[in-house]
Amino acid sequence: MSPEDLTGFLYKSHVAALQLGQTSSHVRDNLLLKLAESVKHHKNLILEANTLDLESSREMAVPELLLEWLKLTPDRLNNIIDGLKQIASLSDPLTLQGGLNGYQRVPLGVVAFVYEGFPHLGLIAAGMCLKVGNTIILKGGTESSHTQQAIANIARNVLVEQGFSEACMTVLPMGVTLKELVVQEKYLRLVISYGRPSFVHQISKQATISALPMAMGNCYLYLAPSGDLDFAQDVILQSRKGDPDAVNAIDKVVIHRSWLERGLGEWICRLKKQGLRVRGCPATTAFFRQWLESLQNESLGQSFHDLAIESEDIWGSSYLDETIAIKIVEDIQEAIAWINQYSSGHADVILTDSLSERDHFVGQVNSSSIFVNAHSRFKRCARLGDSGDMKIALGMSSLKTRGASRYPGMIDIYALTTTKQVLTSQLSYHNGHKV
Repeated sequence: MSPEDLTGFLYKSHVAALQLGQTSSHVRDNLLLKLAESVKHHKNLILEANTLDLESSREMAVPELLLEWLKLTPDRLNNIIDGLKQIASLSDPLTLQGGLNGYQRVPLGVVAFVYEGFPHLGLIAAGMCLKVGNTIILKGGTESSHTQQAIANIARNVLVEQGFSEACMTVLPMGVTLKELVVQEKYLRLVISYGRPSFVHQISKQATISALPMAMGNCYLYLAPSGDLDFAQDVILQSRKGDPDAVNAIDKVVIHRSWLERGLGEWICRLKKQGLRVRGCPATTAFFRQWLESLQNESLGQSFHDLAIESEDIWGSSYLDETIAIKIVEDIQEAIAWINQYSSGHADVILTDSLSERDHFVGQVNSSSIFVNAHSRFKRCARLGDSGDMKIALGMSSLKTRGASRYPGMIDIYALTTTKQVLTSQLSYHNGHKV
């Protein structure tokens, strides 16, 4: 595709966005319900396409991690169908706030969603965009090409049947590179990227338009002296139970030095029995080696080699597997400095009974979401606290990314809008005369 053809392709999406933005929220919500119904009706077609992708990917020696992300099941598709229905049930965000003088949320226009694996996330991204009047361009990896095309074909048929332009949801044409796409400033308003950290970083680095990277993993937990080891273990394990992607997986644990004398050795052994591969800073590995040596005359049921932990010297990258690393610190200020330097900055946890420590941590940690004595497990569809309001989120962004200047934290339907200011004069006119 030539640059002129790419511009023309994006222009069609731009025009479709202008038209979609003029429709009522009721019409857009009905479109989402029709889309959910069609996905349910063609579920087997999507699963068959996904099977083709899985078979091709195995032949191409695609990493097991991507294969897990790529794999669709009836349950995963049912969750997406429910997600589309829940998006349709959300209140319309495109309302004027503040009366005659205030701000109104409006659609962004054309949004691109580029991703590795996770073909079903394209449907959630599309649902969120269509909800607020945006059009969307999908660009998945070659490993998900059949599944993505099957989903796009289903969506196109629904759009046409409901009287919308098929340009409301399209797949980036073959031959167009991501580097070419993310510099199209004339018509493309936002690019959202999701996948392995190296992939997301590449998109953010190349983009000249607004980029909203979705972070995954490398979340930190700080265990203060007044925290609890058992609860810390529970939080770590719960954070890794996202399906299929553990967005808020805790990869690193920062522990106050006082825990060296209060059961840290046994705690590390419990983590290993849960299937985690434990690594550590020099202080952690030295402590654990000495702790094991002190037990050498007891029956451990495992060899010394099996229980020993390796040293870690890379703290700024997510593992995306069953590895966890432990860092020993002297106080909360050292913990905060370490987390701010190495965390991905989208979800960090503190476990403490101290109000002053809590306030200190919350005030100084540069993260878009901070969990205080709470599980950090991410759910795309969840109800909020006592209000019972439904929250639908595509993913998480970080305070450390360029997209954070737009909308850090949960990437929900509000993150896919912008605002315009409305100012109304106190004077009014009738037939060209002041009244």
